[in-house]
Amino acid sequence: MESMEHLKERYKSLEERLRLFILVHSDIEYVHGSSECVEGGAFAWSELSAESKYIQSELYHEYISLIKQSRQHLIRVGSGYLETYDRSCAEVKTYVKQENLVWGPSLQDVFNTVKKELDLQRGLIAQPILI
Repeated sequence: MESMEHLKERYKSLEERLRLFILVHSDIEYVHGSSECVEGGAFAWSELSAESKYIQSELYHEYISLIKQSRQHLIRVGSGYLETYDRSCAEVKTYVKQENLVWGPSLQDVFNTVKKELDLQRGLIAQPILI
């Protein structure tokens, strides 16, 4: 079982790798006609290159491993926030797998959304009882 500090370090490392994946290896494109339904329009993920797909797969598997160990930690300490943690993890998984639409044209905004969820997860691990 990994220590809380080591889990937090792994989160920080993964965050940086996800930042690079989203900002350097990913792109989004406007969904034609979507501004008629959603103010500002919707954006879909562009097809990844073979190299980027490999990076995506590595990041996804690393994230799954991390959240499994982190969830075990939350269970062990008796956290009442497992549902919150699970919802946050599901949100990040959709961004890593690029299965969702995004609501703005900025990849930085996309990363900021992912970072917010990772910060929440890290916070729940750091203070599972006090939050």
